[in-house]
Formats: sequence, C-alpha cells, structure tokens
Amino acid sequence: MRRDVRILLLGEAQVGKTSLIMALVGEEFPEEVPPRAEEIIIPADVTPEKIPTHIVDYSEAEQTEEELQEEISKANVVCMVYDVTEEATIDKIRTKWIPMVNGGIERCARIPIILVGNKSDLHTGSSMETILPIMNQFSEIETCVECSAKNLKNISELFYYAQKAVLHPTAPLYDPEEKQVNI
Repeated sequence: MRRDVRILLLGEAQVGKTSLIMALVGEEFPEEVPPRAEEIIIPADVTPEKIPTHIVDYSEAEQTEEELQEEISKANVVCMVYDVTEEATIDKIRTKWIPMVNGGIERCARIPIILVGNKSDLHTGSSMETILPIMNQFSEIETCVECSAKNLKNISELFYYAQKAVLHPTAPLYDPEEKQVNI
C-alpha cells in the first residue's frame, strides 16, 4: 500500500490551477491569486483514503522546463487543467501536456491523468463533447471533471478522483485499447 500520493496540476497560464488549490484549502474562492501555490500537504486524517496527499502547482512563468520535468517524474498522478471557455487550452492538453508528461518519462507505467475543466461557472453546457475524443485517444486518462474554483463546484471530487487514480488504478485491470479485462 502507498504511503502517500503526489498530485501535480499542469495546464496553460490562467486556467485556474492555483485557484483550484487555494479553493480546496481555503474553502472559498481566493480574491488574490499568486502566480503559483506552495506545495500543500493534506494530512491523512482528512482524506477519504487516510493517506497524506501532496498537491503541487506548476507555473510556466516561475519554473523552468527542468523543474517541470522533475515534478512530473515525482508525480503519482497529473491533473491537467483547462479553461472550459477557451478551446485553445483544451487543444494544448492533447498537443503539449499529455506528450510532455508521458513522452519524456522513462517508465514502463504511464502516469494516470485526470482532465480538469475549470471555470464551469462561466460556461453553459459541457466541454465533454470536445474532451471525449482526447479521452478516447489516450488510455492514461482516468476521468474528466468539470469544476469551478469560483463556485467551489467539484473541487474536493477532483482531488478525490486524483487520489483514487493512484490508490485504485484501473490500468492493470482494464485495457481500454483491447476493451478487455486483464486477469
């Protein structure tokens, strides 16, 4: 059994990565948002799985490519955040972030990915129609969560799904490319 879980939030600038972390910790939308949140450690006794969870923020403005690669190599799961109102941030998930996370890693197992559509309070409808082809293209994507840091919608769920992807992975049991259960 794992002793802890390390969650890394990635995505384009201004999609709300830091706001999501601060909304989770402060249980309210932050009025002032720094360029990057410090690493947060959620103690075991307040997580559903009773395992300490580290939440790490990434800021392209504050960190180098080398620092990013180091964070990716330490992460157990990556939450790729996009802005549901900006289709360009969704495109970057497919063209930049997923290849960066799973292309540069010398591992036999891929890092599970949670897609996070933030700013759902600014968007009517769902981004799932745009996201579904990406989810079908990459088997390492565990799920997609639409949320709002501003309205605190689905914030704790997003981090729960990230924890669950590490502690109860579907990858060894189900092969989505073959559409079969591996026994």
